[in-house]
Amino acid sequence: MKYLTQHINFKSIAENGEISGYASVFNVVDGYGDVVLNGAFKHTVASFAKGKKPKLLWQHDARSPIGIIEEIFEDNYGLFIKGRLLLEIPKAKEAYSLLKNKAIDGFSIGYKIRNNYFKNNKQYLTDVDLLEISIVTFPVCEAATVEDVKSENNSCKEISMNHEEIISSNNGANQFTHINKEINTMKNEKIIPLSENTSGDAYIKSDFSEYIRKGIDDFLKKSLSDKDGSCGGCFIPQEVDLRIHDRLKLLSPMRTISRVMTISSNSVELLVDSQMPDAGWVSRQDDEREETDSPEVKKIKIPVHEIYAKPMVSQKLLDDSQIDVEEWLVAKIAEKIAFLENDAFINGVGNEKPLGFLKVDSEDKEKREFGKLQHFYSGAIGKFSDNNTAIDILVDMIYSLKPIYIKNAKWIMSRSALAEMRKLKNKDGAYLWQPSLSEASPSTLLGYPVIVDDNMPTLAEGTESTSIAFGDFRSGYQIVDRQGLKILRDPYTSKPFVEFYATKRTGGGVVDFEAIKLLKFKEKAE
Repeated sequence: MKYLTQHINFKSIAENGEISGYASVFNVVDGYGDVVLNGAFKHTVASFAKGKKPKLLWQHDARSPIGIIEEIFEDNYGLFIKGRLLLEIPKAKEAYSLLKNKAIDGFSIGYKIRNNYFKNNKQYLTDVDLLEISIVTFPVCEAATVEDVKSENNSCKEISMNHEEIISSNNGANQFTHINKEINTMKNEKIIPLSENTSGDAYIKSDFSEYIRKGIDDFLKKSLSDKDGSCGGCFIPQEVDLRIHDRLKLLSPMRTISRVMTISSNSVELLVDSQMPDAGWVSRQDDEREETDSPEVKKIKIPVHEIYAKPMVSQKLLDDSQIDVEEWLVAKIAEKIAFLENDAFINGVGNEKPLGFLKVDSEDKEKREFGKLQHFYSGAIGKFSDNNTAIDILVDMIYSLKPIYIKNAKWIMSRSALAEMRKLKNKDGAYLWQPSLSEASPSTLLGYPVIVDDNMPTLAEGTESTSIAFGDFRSGYQIVDRQGLKILRDPYTSKPFVEFYATKRTGGGVVDFEAIKLLKFKEKAE
């Protein structure tokens, strides 16, 4: 969860604990360089209407709820809320007293980012999931201040339907205070308002969609590429790049279970321990201390390799304004890249593509040379020799892992291998494979999650294969992405179709040879 802190723009606080004001103000840079844009809370407002309400907390402490949120909506100025402090709660009563006497005046929101982009070292939040609103002591962004505390006889002010003026009820008389006038009275040098006509490389969805449809040169130069046009293409806006990578995680099982890093060079070099430092006990104080073995460090280099996708669409479809061409492009690029790169993470030979973990040398010995994985044999070609042997081998694979890896260990196998695993039973006749009880938890085999990946070799009787692997892939396998995804729009080569040539650079390799175990479906070599 992330936090964004601003001064509470209370319109009032009443004796019964009712409060109203702006929990967040649009187009203002806070002390951390974050900017909330108009419309960022649309999903929150929609969820609120369905009964899902953000929590009202004290100082972001989940153990200290102090009230409830009763109304929430967006206008052109920010996110307006109405809430009520539950004064029978000591913390709520304390908060009320501090607010009434203006000893504190800070709001802070806790949220998860759904969509964002970066520009000039600032993060622009375009879509967030609001989880909680807290009353805090020290705000970061002072975009508004507490302006009124109601007396016992006065009710809480209400916001008008057009959100342009505040209506206060006092003995039947209505007093109108314009929001714009209030904003103009704010005095704080930390506030950096955004211009409506921001320039530079900011991402604007309508402009990028326009580029996809028509290939506008001006937008290409201003908003997409940070190099000159001679490089042949342009960089996709960061927000779109992030959406493609999010889609890749859904389509590529290896990205879900492995460690992923982003670099700005053509390769990354990692230092790993091939031998741990030795130590010894002291038996007597006057004994001579023998020299212990020194740690041995190996260097693993993982280069990135270029992968491309070239979806094609008719100009007629691009001209249809009802089609979300940006979402179409994101889906097509992710679909085409995900299958190729995921296969390489498993089966790649390392020549112009990542080195897959199945192509790493392996032995059936527990102690091996650095750079080799450990494998086990099924006892028969393309199958287990029998049910009992299968159970013994699977158990041996599990307990061959060191304790540091076992807690994050997972099985990964093809569908054909899973079909065989689902047939295995213990001595009591119970299946070893257990189905998932919810979407959030995968199925298990002997208590460990099962990941199905069709890029794993097919298990077929009479054919040797390595169809099952087990281990902590987050420790064992490293995926590396080169920063920036480029796209070239080509309306000429395949007229009347438009081609989009998208390229990204990705690498991968095993970095911990103790964390992954393989199962070879073959007879044990003599």
